[in-house]
Amino acid sequence: MGLKRCSHCGGSGVLRMGSNSFRTCLECLGQGSLVDHGAARRDISAA
Repeated sequence: MGLKRCSHCGGSGVLRMGSNSFRTCLECLGQGSLVDHGAARRDISAA
């Protein structure tokens, strides 16, 4: 799994609700990135 930038907040973790109001982005929970389940999985097991 990889991380990708949140498209809702642009990666800041904060949503602008108006000219002077902000709130934590609920899509990424304020982290600014989302887990990309479509990312290529890598096998890290010992061969």
